[in-house]
Amino acid sequence: MSISTFPSPDGSLPYVSQWGSLGRNDEVVIRRAAPSRLDVFLGRTDPSQLHDWASDGYHSGEEYLFWSRKICGLACLQSLLHGWTDVRLPMRRLLSQALGWGCYVVEPQGGVQGLIYRPFMAWVGSQFGLECELVENTPIQESARAVRPGTALIASVSPEIRDPGTHEPRRGGHLVLIHEVHGETVRFHNPSGYSHNADSASLPMHVFERFHAGRGILVSATP
Repeated sequence: MSISTFPSPDGSLPYVSQWGSLGRNDEVVIRRAAPSRLDVFLGRTDPSQLHDWASDGYHSGEEYLFWSRKICGLACLQSLLHGWTDVRLPMRRLLSQALGWGCYVVEPQGGVQGLIYRPFMAWVGSQFGLECELVENTPIQESARAVRPGTALIASVSPEIRDPGTHEPRRGGHLVLIHEVHGETVRFHNPSGYSHNADSASLPMHVFERFHAGRGILVSATP
């Protein structure tokens, strides 16, 4: 596949929600009582009120509900593809490719492993011509130095980062896209943030670090 890349001079990237639209985020996130209640809430959602899952290539509302909880990494990738390339793929088609490359593994019991970094890096390099570098055991103050126009960081954080005041948060379990760094402040897209802090949210690095797992993937557009 021949793909042209054209990163914007200011490093800006479009926001993509893992739920399909930013307006859907609050309905999912705010109305659930706790993380363990997410399945219950989604299972009771009126299908007529769901995001237009067919436009994203899903085969059913149930398939959308199952995968939309798990594709934060693909939402980050979609932001990069829409900002840097001429690739426009429905989310379900992107997911099909990711599954084919082993970026996610569906377990017999129905659980899902992923996003698995190394297959993901091989896939986006081969399929979309993006350069990837694995980041491990590295504080955000160091890994964020590489972020500039044409280079972004898919960073592993706790989903609790949507509530920066969370006391003793977990680290990891969710992916966000750092697309700008200004001094000691990072700007990032959170695929499952609240509507007011999902698109280009800003946090001081020392706050971001509380949620950061010290790992991620640096992704760069190729000239």
